[in-house]
Amino acid sequence: MLLANSDDVATRMGRPVLTEEQPRINAFLRDVTGLIEDYCGRDMARRTDQPITLYPEGRCVLQVSPRHQTFLTVTRAHQSGQEVTGWTFNGRELTRENGWGESAVTLTASWGYEVVPDSLTALACSEVIRWLALTPGVGRERVGEVEVEFSAPSSAQTLSPATRTSLTPYRRSRLGSLTLRREGPSLSVRGWPT
Repeated sequence: MLLANSDDVATRMGRPVLTEEQPRINAFLRDVTGLIEDYCGRDMARRTDQPITLYPEGRCVLQVSPRHQTFLTVTRAHQSGQEVTGWTFNGRELTRENGWGESAVTLTASWGYEVVPDSLTALACSEVIRWLALTPGVGRERVGEVEVEFSAPSSAQTLSPATRTSLTPYRRSRLGSLTLRREGPSLSVRGWPT
């Protein structure tokens, strides 16, 4: 599933998509979905009954990658060709009291938005329309004094700064915070021992 479809693009352009434009628009929709998901660090388009392979390393808890945690549901777990039972799932990790052993565990899972948020559809469409307006190989055009700046053909297919800013609420934070404490006497604001 993609974040938008060609009808969404046509509605925003205010005209029907021409037959010869359809393959290019479909390719751009796949590209923009991938770029948005990569930028946000998580899959947003719905994937249904897909495999996810995890490596337990002898622990009782299996952490699922944040990329797959958007509305994640797990229906089955298999290990060494056998279905595994007796596990619980809290939305981020699977726990099994007896442990998972050492061999890989394959989950059958679904994740991503069932209905894509309107804001993501709008962002995907705006990027596709922007890409359609660019002439391949042209990075910038100017009408007064006719100026054309050429660039590599693929450089135009990136997320615009405005789109990246708009994706902030959907983006996974890659960095956490760490509290550091120094051993020794407590100091006041002026640095004097208290």
